Amino acid sequence: MNDTWWIKEEQLDEDQKVFAGLGPTGNHLITGPPGCGKTNLLLLRAKYMYRAGQTNILVIVFTKTLQEFIQHGSNAYGLPGGVVLTLGKWQRDFLRENGVKFKPTGSFEEQREQLADEIAKLIAAKKMGKTFDAIFLDEAQDYLPAEIEAFGKLGKTLTAAADIHQKIYDVDCMEEIRKIIKQEHPMRYHYRLGRKICILADGMKKNSAEYQPLLPTCNYNEPARPSSVELIPCQTFAEQTAKIIEKVRVQLKAYPDELLGILCPKNEELDRLWDAISKTDMAALSMKQGGGDHSAFDDTKTIHVGNIHSAKGVEFRTVHLAYAESLKDFSYGRNIAFTAVTRAKTSLSIYHIGPIPGYLRQAFTELQPLPKLPTVKDLFGNEGMK
Repeated sequence: MNDTWWIKEEQLDEDQKVFAGLGPTGNHLITGPPGCGKTNLLLLRAKYMYRAGQTNILVIVFTKTLQEFIQHGSNAYGLPGGVVLTLGKWQRDFLRENGVKFKPTGSFEEQREQLADEIAKLIAAKKMGKTFDAIFLDEAQDYLPAEIEAFGKLGKTLTAAADIHQKIYDVDCMEEIRKIIKQEHPMRYHYRLGRKICILADGMKKNSAEYQPLLPTCNYNEPARPSSVELIPCQTFAEQTAKIIEKVRVQLKAYPDELLGILCPKNEELDRLWDAISKTDMAALSMKQGGGDHSAFDDTKTIHVGNIHSAKGVEFRTVHLAYAESLKDFSYGRNIAFTAVTRAKTSLSIYHIGPIPGYLRQAFTELQPLPKLPTVKDLFGNEGMK
């Protein structure tokens, strides 16, 4: 992870320098593609506000994994670790600290709605004003409008980072964000994603409204570490697992001390894959994050085995996406796939046992030379129809 966090001013491009140089007032929205530095900029601004004497701050994220990942960044930037909290942890703590005893029930979505409603009632009942000097929201595209509204009321300033193409929940909060935040700062360039990964991501999203292709603004050092993307069909779970383990063994030698990601769309798939990996000699280097079973983020363990939700906002030198056929079962499946694909810096391997979604299959054709157009004769027979 030695290239994850910025340590010198020279690492910033012009867009990033402009944002980093902003004064202490105002609400701000950072937008841009994966790898453009949104999370780094959020932490730099948090550090700026903290050093400017506004020490009562919050950095809010979704998952425990992302909290721990960002914790490494907050340490690199000299921020106290306690300011980085998951949304759920902060909501429960905030209610408890203000004398509200409340235990949400139901599904994840239902609990979110209940917590947001309780906090709204608390703010109204106590006529709460600007409780925090500054609040910072990562992955802001996935918040509920009521959550955004609450943070807008509680923070003297609100800074958010968002990418609508990585939205994985059925929410629409961008209107609420722009109601509170008038100053938007688009980041034009990105640095993390290899060129072949960009081509695949662009192929998945090329017909999406407002999507800006990644390849033209890619500043990844391709000659130093050539990127690779591959689609690996498998007949059985055992074959898929064996191929993942084989490739990860090689990558552990090629990329020592770097995070390697193994991701699954569904928790039951994750549990099955983790059970197999935990029985190998790679278990000591692996951590499971997601599926109701969370291992603490550990610098000595370089293999992250998790669901795509747990990897949201995190980055890996290599990504192995298993059970890709399951992506078709999700709302916002294309966005979920896009999020998974863009977690990889250099190497991306996608495995499937059944048919994959059409948008993903079509995206892989973008990596191939243009085919020779078929003749009428070619239309008869089954050659090439697989």
